[in-house]
Amino acid sequence: MAHERRSKSNGTVLDVFQGRAGRANAAIFEVLAKESPQTIKQILKKITKYEGLEETYYASLTKRLRNLTEIGLIEEIKPNRKGAPASYRLCVKAILAMVLEENSMQGIFNQATNNQAAHILLAVLNVLL
Repeated sequence: MAHERRSKSNGTVLDVFQGRAGRANAAIFEVLAKESPQTIKQILKKITKYEGLEETYYASLTKRLRNLTEIGLIEEIKPNRKGAPASYRLCVKAILAMVLEENSMQGIFNQATNNQAAHILLAVLNVLL
């Protein structure tokens, strides 16, 4: 049972979802959104079921997770006991990326009430200013 992601986004096209790394990022986000936190081995076992990612190597996934951690999209959780593997979970910014990818700005604009629009506007202005 291979998972397949749509090639076209319904919403905003974000760099984090572009190219082969983007396909891996999308699969990692999806896996962590379903169950979190997870270790590298757990993530690898699940993303290799996705179409185009069947031959993903442990080292490649480690590098991808390190990159996503550095840019603030996932968080590494250090183990409590020595020798235990680290685990990973999504940060809010990754969830925002998933929502923006799946929803068009026009759709959000059309569905927002005045109160919701005010909250969105304040959040956007806070980021921009």
